[in-house]
Amino acid sequence: MQGIQELLPPERRMTDLTRRLALSTDASFYHKVPQLVVEVVDVAELQQLLRLAQQHKVALTFRAAGTSLSGQAISDSVLVVLSRDWQGIAILDKGERVRLQPGVIGAEANRKLAAYGRKIGPDPASINTCKIGGIAANNASGMCCGVRHNSYHTLQELTFVLADGTRVDTSDAASVAAFRASHAELLQALAELAQEVRDDADLSSKITHQYRLKNTMGYGLNALLDYQDPVAILTHLLIGSEGTLGFIADITYQTIALPKASATGLYLFADSHAACAVIADLKAIGVNAVEFMDGRSLASVSDLLAAHTSVLPDGDAVALLVDVGRDSSAQLHQALASIEECFAGVAGVRALCEFSDDPATVAALWQIRKGLFPAVGAVRASGTTVIIEDVAFPLSQLPAAVTALQELFIEHGYHEAIIFGHALDGNVHFVFTQAFATATETERYANFMAAVVALVTERFDGTLKAEHGTGRNMAPYLYAQWGGAGLAVMQKLKQLIDPVGILNPGVIINASPTAHIEDLKQLPAVDPIVDACIECGFCEPQCPSLHYTLSPRQRIALMRRAQHLNAADKRTVEQDFQHLGIDSCAATGLCASACPVGINTGTWVQQLRAEQARHPRLARWSAQHLKGSLQIARFGMSAARNVARLAPVLYQKFSPRGMPALPPVATGEVTLKARQAASKVVYLVTCPNRLFGYQKSAGDSLPDTVIRLCNKAGIEVILPDTASESCCGQPWQSKGYPEQARERKNSLLELLWQASEQGLWPVVLDASPCALQLSDAKDLKVLELSDFLYRQVAPALDIRPTEEPVMLHVTCSSRRIDGGATLRGLAQLCSEQVIEPDGIQCCGFAGDKGFTLPDLNKHALGPLASQIPSGCKTAISNSRTCEIGLAQHSGLDYQHIAFLLDAISQQKDSSKGVSS
Repeated sequence: MQGIQELLPPERRMTDLTRRLALSTDASFYHKVPQLVVEVVDVAELQQLLRLAQQHKVALTFRAAGTSLSGQAISDSVLVVLSRDWQGIAILDKGERVRLQPGVIGAEANRKLAAYGRKIGPDPASINTCKIGGIAANNASGMCCGVRHNSYHTLQELTFVLADGTRVDTSDAASVAAFRASHAELLQALAELAQEVRDDADLSSKITHQYRLKNTMGYGLNALLDYQDPVAILTHLLIGSEGTLGFIADITYQTIALPKASATGLYLFADSHAACAVIADLKAIGVNAVEFMDGRSLASVSDLLAAHTSVLPDGDAVALLVDVGRDSSAQLHQALASIEECFAGVAGVRALCEFSDDPATVAALWQIRKGLFPAVGAVRASGTTVIIEDVAFPLSQLPAAVTALQELFIEHGYHEAIIFGHALDGNVHFVFTQAFATATETERYANFMAAVVALVTERFDGTLKAEHGTGRNMAPYLYAQWGGAGLAVMQKLKQLIDPVGILNPGVIINASPTAHIEDLKQLPAVDPIVDACIECGFCEPQCPSLHYTLSPRQRIALMRRAQHLNAADKRTVEQDFQHLGIDSCAATGLCASACPVGINTGTWVQQLRAEQARHPRLARWSAQHLKGSLQIARFGMSAARNVARLAPVLYQKFSPRGMPALPPVATGEVTLKARQAASKVVYLVTCPNRLFGYQKSAGDSLPDTVIRLCNKAGIEVILPDTASESCCGQPWQSKGYPEQARERKNSLLELLWQASEQGLWPVVLDASPCALQLSDAKDLKVLELSDFLYRQVAPALDIRPTEEPVMLHVTCSSRRIDGGATLRGLAQLCSEQVIEPDGIQCCGFAGDKGFTLPDLNKHALGPLASQIPSGCKTAISNSRTCEIGLAQHSGLDYQHIAFLLDAISQQKDSSKGVSS
């Protein structure tokens, strides 16, 4: 596209095949390779891009998180992705409204609103990953959202940009007035079209009938009935338009109050008819959600069910997951009594888990429901994809419709298919696996979808898309859903609002009757570690390299797509993958914590590194001579620090660009003597803390600080002999030398076994990555230092928390150990103002990559500095290498949380109840 070079810098224009392939898919089963990928940072830049595209008649597709299930976020033209600049959140009216930019992750918005007892209405299952731009553009709903709390109904204000580059902010009267003047012809045409629809009694009746259900099939024609003002009509048409009518630059929602008391229960019914018979009564009671799960669904998550029941349901049984909330405990108990009375009249109903308000139990129950989609993906045959579709039926016809769907599965050979969904709204999802490698398989899918369309639209008068958007998969069936009159109105809307047709062509409006079986994605095997990946993108917010090179999903997708390239292009991709996929991966495994099927892409990358390991002799020598290796490293650090001090220009010339300042060298010595006590702990000073020291402002060394804290708490510290020659093996593991890693780990475990008197005493490690490395030790109780301080030391101390703000970084290893719970708990004991910055899951320092590949650390910590409050001087974490990178990109001296705890605590005087 001419002019793009002047508009965007090279780093935000991706023309290379490798990155275009990596972004050629979303969470759907479609695949298109964009000719160009661009990253925009603000509305002004987007306006210029749109004007340029319209001038040259070049198609654009907008992409937020890329979790779209129907192919809405892919393009064979120009793919426009959001930079991380689009994450503005403005809490308005004490949380009753919230203004959100499209790059905000839905769950992040809810975290901000939780302090006000509020949340946004839409609650899609992908809310931890999907972004507001996609939520609004697809009118996503979810499990508790229903119809009345979706984006369409909770929309207050909207800022949007049309295809001609015009920006409109409906909260700004001047902006709206200018738009009415500049686009009077468009608004008049919309008003006339709306009047035509209102005058057509049959079409109006059909629209009203369709929107009594959840419905995202085609454009939101209900806007033509619900609003008279053409600006309001246009604003609401943009909701659910899937990026085909304009770009949503921000949205202001009317938020929803969180219940003050809630409970969740799981109940089993003999069959779908028995279960559906109670749904209307549950709706009348006013429950928040009722999730339906058929027999095959329950069988697919039998491992999760086992925690609640020893009797697995048979094939005909179905379950209802019921969630209810109220403004008080008394009201909640009254509602639960009404539900029990409702269930009492149903023969054979059985509680798999009685109603509970315990957060852990509730989370486990919802995990059963959320685990259904990935459960199918985890067991699919290699080379097949997982397809999920969502339809909605009138509630009275739901039991018969479920039975009819199950019969269709058998008829077309989808014996593994499951059905689940949001029963309060008659909205069910069905999930099955499909191969597209042969014409026969593709034809089977096409025949099945034709049968589904007939069943939904003709037999049950339902809707073909309840909440996942039309996309490419249902675009050919707009006529079947809406008839000629409805389709004609939608075509007219597209032509009026995007007359040149540059916005996401082929989505919603598509003239091809076979669009749903074109551009199908192939999923060839790559490696058993990652072959179960369904390319959903849930991993991406966890990944420190997302804004630098590739995410886990993109690494896997790229290697899959590369298998279909010619030899020359494949070589190019494989060469690029060395840096983009292997070298720049932090390999922390944090992706696995969000992956629906538990894939640790870091393990795969470590395996790839092992296959190309270049220095086995050096790896063996360093593993066998750890003490000497650390001495060499200390000498090198001291020399480098002297060069940096005496010859900074020379230092900068030969060190990697952006490398952080080296900290002081740790002495490796422990000077403070441990007191004898009945309670003991084995304390291992890990390699990072034997190598990297702290500035003098920290006071004593970390080992001395730990011993002093234990002395205050009356816990004796055992320092193992030869600990200076021991290591958990993690450095070798991450670099692709598993044999050396295993040898070092086993040697350390034997040392700790002896030091702990054969597991009698707990073992504490002062670096969270090292504690994670030993977390699978069977006969030892291995604790990460902040966990030990929180659970065993802090309760024995008199703590006077600081009133000053404290920045906290929860390391990826702490997140994997316990979700960061104990580190956060300890921080909250130490300070009344703990600030955990948004948008940072892993710092990207990744052992020594912060020194060798500092750009990874830089990109991972991009949002950090802007979130530090004025006057904040204290910053804490629990991994020394992470702290080095955090200090580099924040300007604060990050230290282990043990230093802060020591500074604000005193020993309790047990005899007097006061501090001594």
